[in-house]
Amino acid sequence: MIPHMQPDAKTQPTAEELGAALTDKHRMFVEHYFRLNFNSSAASRATGYADHRQGWRILQRPDVQAYIQARMAQYMPADEVMQRLTALARTDGSQFLKEEAYEVPVFEARPLQEKIDLVNARIGQMNRIDPGMLKARIEAAQAEIAELEVQLALDPDATYQKQVGTETRTRIIPSLETAAENGVLFAVESVEYTQHGLKFKRQDPIKALELIGKHHKLFTEKVEHSGEGGGPVQVQITRTIVGGNS
Repeated sequence: MIPHMQPDAKTQPTAEELGAALTDKHRMFVEHYFRLNFNSSAASRATGYADHRQGWRILQRPDVQAYIQARMAQYMPADEVMQRLTALARTDGSQFLKEEAYEVPVFEARPLQEKIDLVNARIGQMNRIDPGMLKARIEAAQAEIAELEVQLALDPDATYQKQVGTETRTRIIPSLETAAENGVLFAVESVEYTQHGLKFKRQDPIKALELIGKHHKLFTEKVEHSGEGGGPVQVQITRTIVGGNS
Protein backbone atom coordinates (compact mmCIF):
# COMPACT_ATOMS: atom_id res chain seq x y z
CA MET A 1 0.00 0.00 0.00
CA ILE A 2 1.42 3.33 -1.03
CA PRO A 3 1.37 5.83 1.84
CA HIS A 4 -0.50 9.05 1.28
CA MET A 5 1.99 11.85 0.68
CA GLN A 6 1.18 15.37 1.86
CA PRO A 7 1.98 17.93 -0.81
CA ASP A 8 4.65 20.46 0.07
CA ALA A 9 3.38 23.84 1.10
CA LYS A 10 3.38 26.10 -1.90
CA THR A 11 6.34 28.41 -1.79
CA GLN A 12 5.38 32.05 -2.06
CA PRO A 13 6.96 33.74 -5.08
CA THR A 14 9.62 36.32 -4.35
CA ALA A 15 9.30 40.00 -5.19
CA GLU A 16 11.77 39.48 -8.02
CA GLU A 17 9.66 36.70 -9.49
CA LEU A 18 6.46 38.68 -9.18
CA GLY A 19 8.10 41.69 -10.81
CA ALA A 20 9.42 39.61 -13.67
CA ALA A 21 5.88 38.45 -14.40
CA LEU A 22 4.67 42.04 -14.94
CA THR A 23 4.92 44.02 -18.14
CA ASP A 24 7.80 46.45 -18.34
CA LYS A 25 5.43 49.40 -18.12
CA HIS A 26 3.58 48.04 -15.10
CA ARG A 27 6.87 47.37 -13.36
CA MET A 28 8.01 50.91 -14.18
CA PHE A 29 4.74 52.28 -12.78
CA VAL A 30 5.36 50.49 -9.47
CA GLU A 31 8.87 51.96 -9.24
CA HIS A 32 7.46 55.46 -9.70
CA TYR A 33 4.64 54.65 -7.28
CA PHE A 34 7.16 53.92 -4.52
CA ARG A 35 9.37 56.88 -5.45
CA LEU A 36 6.46 59.35 -5.47
CA ASN A 37 5.12 58.44 -2.02
CA PHE A 38 2.36 56.13 -3.29
CA ASN A 39 0.74 58.81 -5.45
CA SER A 40 -0.87 56.84 -8.28
CA SER A 41 -1.68 59.93 -10.41
CA ALA A 42 1.90 61.21 -10.25
CA ALA A 43 3.22 57.71 -10.94
CA SER A 44 0.93 57.47 -13.97
CA ARG A 45 2.31 60.67 -15.44
CA ALA A 46 5.90 59.67 -14.67
CA THR A 47 5.34 56.34 -16.45
CA GLY A 48 4.05 58.13 -19.54
CA TYR A 49 0.30 57.51 -19.36
CA ALA A 50 -1.80 60.32 -20.79
CA ASP A 51 -4.67 59.53 -18.43
CA HIS A 52 -3.57 59.98 -14.81
CA ARG A 53 -6.42 57.67 -13.73
CA GLN A 54 -4.63 54.75 -15.39
CA GLY A 55 -2.58 54.33 -12.21
CA TRP A 56 -5.70 53.56 -10.19
CA ARG A 57 -6.68 50.90 -12.76
CA ILE A 58 -3.24 49.32 -12.61
CA LEU A 59 -3.42 49.14 -8.83
CA GLN A 60 -6.58 47.03 -9.09
CA ARG A 61 -4.67 44.25 -10.81
CA PRO A 62 -3.95 41.31 -8.47
CA ASP A 63 -0.51 40.72 -9.98
CA VAL A 64 0.49 44.34 -9.41
CA GLN A 65 -0.88 44.29 -5.87
CA ALA A 66 1.01 41.09 -5.10
CA TYR A 67 4.24 42.66 -6.35
CA ILE A 68 3.69 45.83 -4.28
CA GLN A 69 2.95 43.82 -1.13
CA ALA A 70 6.05 41.70 -1.65
CA ARG A 71 8.18 44.80 -2.14
CA MET A 72 6.76 46.42 0.98
CA ALA A 73 7.43 43.27 3.00
CA GLN A 74 11.06 43.52 1.92
CA TYR A 75 11.29 47.10 3.13
CA MET A 76 9.35 46.74 6.37
CA PRO A 77 7.74 43.48 7.58
CA ALA A 78 4.37 43.64 9.32
CA ASP A 79 5.93 43.03 12.75
CA GLU A 80 8.22 46.02 12.30
CA VAL A 81 5.28 48.19 11.24
CA MET A 82 3.46 47.32 14.47
CA GLN A 83 6.60 47.89 16.55
CA ARG A 84 7.09 51.36 15.11
CA LEU A 85 3.42 52.28 15.49
CA THR A 86 3.54 51.09 19.11
CA ALA A 87 6.65 53.15 19.81
CA LEU A 88 4.98 56.23 18.31
CA ALA A 89 1.74 55.65 20.24
CA ARG A 90 3.69 55.49 23.51
CA THR A 91 5.41 58.85 23.05
CA ASP A 92 4.49 61.53 25.55
CA GLY A 93 4.71 65.29 25.21
CA SER A 94 7.01 65.61 28.21
CA GLN A 95 9.64 63.57 26.37
CA PHE A 96 10.21 66.50 23.99
CA LEU A 97 10.50 69.26 26.62
CA LYS A 98 13.07 70.49 29.08
CA GLU A 99 13.23 73.06 31.87
CA GLU A 100 15.46 76.03 31.12
CA ALA A 101 16.70 78.73 33.53
CA TYR A 102 16.85 82.34 32.36
CA GLU A 103 17.53 85.74 33.89
CA VAL A 104 15.13 88.69 34.04
CA PRO A 105 15.99 92.20 35.27
CA VAL A 106 14.65 93.38 38.62
CA PHE A 107 13.64 97.03 38.96
CA GLU A 108 12.70 99.23 41.88
CA ALA A 109 11.24 102.71 42.10
CA ARG A 110 13.79 105.45 42.95
CA PRO A 111 13.40 109.24 43.31
CA LEU A 112 13.49 111.03 39.95
CA GLN A 113 16.06 113.50 41.30
CA GLU A 114 18.50 110.59 41.55
CA LYS A 115 18.26 110.07 37.78
CA ILE A 116 18.79 113.77 37.14
CA ASP A 117 21.93 113.62 39.26
CA LEU A 118 23.19 110.57 37.32
CA VAL A 119 22.67 112.28 33.94
CA ASN A 120 24.42 115.42 35.23
CA ALA A 121 27.36 113.26 36.32
CA ARG A 122 27.49 111.71 32.85
CA ILE A 123 27.55 115.18 31.27
CA GLY A 124 30.44 116.21 33.52
CA GLN A 125 32.37 113.09 32.52
CA MET A 126 31.87 113.79 28.80
CA ASN A 127 32.98 117.40 29.26
CA ARG A 128 36.18 116.18 30.86
CA ILE A 129 36.89 113.76 28.02
CA ASP A 130 36.28 115.94 24.92
CA PRO A 131 33.32 118.35 24.88
CA GLY A 132 33.84 119.14 21.22
CA MET A 133 33.80 115.57 20.00
CA LEU A 134 30.95 114.61 22.37
CA LYS A 135 28.91 117.77 21.79
CA ALA A 136 25.89 115.96 20.31
CA ARG A 137 25.72 113.51 23.22
CA ILE A 138 26.10 116.28 25.78
CA GLU A 139 23.25 118.25 24.20
CA ALA A 140 21.03 115.14 24.18
CA ALA A 141 21.75 114.56 27.89
CA GLN A 142 20.99 118.19 28.68
CA ALA A 143 17.65 117.89 26.84
CA GLU A 144 16.88 114.77 28.88
CA ILE A 145 17.59 116.65 32.12
CA ALA A 146 15.30 119.50 31.06
CA GLU A 147 12.46 117.03 30.45
CA LEU A 148 13.07 115.26 33.77
CA GLU A 149 13.06 118.57 35.66
CA VAL A 150 9.69 119.42 34.15
CA GLN A 151 8.32 116.07 35.39
CA LEU A 152 9.79 116.69 38.83
CA ALA A 153 8.30 120.18 38.98
CA LEU A 154 4.87 118.78 38.18
CA ASP A 155 5.25 115.92 40.68
CA PRO A 156 7.84 116.35 43.44
CA ASP A 157 7.33 112.69 44.43
CA ALA A 158 8.01 111.40 40.91
CA THR A 159 10.08 108.22 40.62
CA TYR A 160 11.78 106.18 37.89
CA GLN A 161 12.48 102.46 37.53
CA LYS A 162 16.09 101.53 38.19
CA GLN A 163 17.49 98.06 37.57
CA VAL A 164 18.93 96.77 40.82
CA GLY A 165 19.73 93.18 39.82
CA THR A 166 18.43 90.08 38.08
CA GLU A 167 16.18 87.20 39.01
CA THR A 168 16.43 83.59 37.85
CA ARG A 169 13.26 82.01 36.49
CA THR A 170 12.52 78.75 34.73
CA ARG A 171 10.44 77.89 31.68
CA ILE A 172 9.56 74.80 29.68
CA ILE A 173 10.85 74.76 26.11
CA PRO A 174 10.96 72.19 23.27
CA SER A 175 14.30 70.43 22.98
CA LEU A 176 15.64 68.08 20.30
CA GLU A 177 18.43 67.10 22.70
CA THR A 178 15.87 65.95 25.26
CA ALA A 179 13.95 64.07 22.56
CA ALA A 180 17.17 62.32 21.54
CA GLU A 181 18.00 61.45 25.16
CA ASN A 182 14.53 59.94 25.58
CA GLY A 183 14.81 57.98 22.33
CA VAL A 184 11.82 59.66 20.66
CA LEU A 185 13.56 61.74 18.00
CA PHE A 186 11.97 59.48 15.36
CA ALA A 187 8.58 60.99 16.24
CA VAL A 188 9.62 64.52 15.18
CA GLU A 189 7.93 65.29 11.86
CA SER A 190 9.39 68.72 11.07
CA VAL A 191 11.74 71.28 12.61
CA GLU A 192 11.80 75.07 12.26
CA TYR A 193 14.05 77.67 13.86
CA THR A 194 12.20 80.97 14.39
CA GLN A 195 13.08 84.28 16.02
CA HIS A 196 11.39 82.94 19.14
CA GLY A 197 13.45 79.75 19.20
CA LEU A 198 13.04 76.15 18.15
CA LYS A 199 9.67 74.99 16.87
CA PHE A 200 8.93 71.43 15.81
CA LYS A 201 5.93 69.29 15.00
CA ARG A 202 5.39 65.80 16.44
CA GLN A 203 3.84 62.90 14.59
CA ASP A 204 0.36 62.23 15.92
CA PRO A 205 0.40 59.40 18.54
CA ILE A 206 -3.42 59.27 18.51
CA LYS A 207 -3.36 58.31 14.83
CA ALA A 208 -0.93 55.51 15.67
CA LEU A 209 -3.28 54.32 18.42
CA GLU A 210 -6.19 54.29 15.98
CA LEU A 211 -4.22 52.17 13.48
CA ILE A 212 -3.20 49.73 16.22
CA GLY A 213 -6.80 49.56 17.45
CA LYS A 214 -8.05 48.77 13.96
CA HIS A 215 -5.41 46.08 13.59
CA HIS A 216 -6.64 44.44 16.81
CA LYS A 217 -10.29 45.02 15.82
CA LEU A 218 -10.94 47.06 18.95
CA PHE A 219 -13.31 49.43 17.19
CA THR A 220 -16.54 48.22 15.62
CA GLU A 221 -19.13 50.25 13.86
CA LYS A 222 -22.68 49.57 15.04
CA VAL A 223 -25.45 50.13 12.51
CA GLU A 224 -28.99 50.20 13.83
CA HIS A 225 -31.96 49.53 11.61
CA SER A 226 -35.49 50.56 12.50
CA GLY A 227 -38.81 50.87 10.81
CA GLU A 228 -41.06 53.86 10.35
CA GLY A 229 -41.19 56.14 13.39
CA GLY A 230 -38.32 54.27 15.06
CA GLY A 231 -40.38 51.10 15.44
CA PRO A 232 -39.39 47.57 14.44
CA VAL A 233 -38.74 46.71 10.84
CA GLN A 234 -41.87 45.25 9.28
CA VAL A 235 -41.28 42.11 7.23
CA GLN A 236 -43.96 40.79 4.90
CA ILE A 237 -43.75 37.23 3.59
CA THR A 238 -45.72 36.31 0.51
CA ARG A 239 -46.25 32.62 -0.24
CA THR A 240 -47.06 31.51 -3.72
CA ILE A 241 -48.43 27.99 -4.23
CA VAL A 242 -47.65 26.57 -7.62
CA GLY A 243 -49.75 23.77 -9.03
CA GLY A 244 -52.44 23.87 -6.35
CA ASN A 245 -56.08 22.89 -6.95
CA SER A 246 -58.49 25.72 -7.73
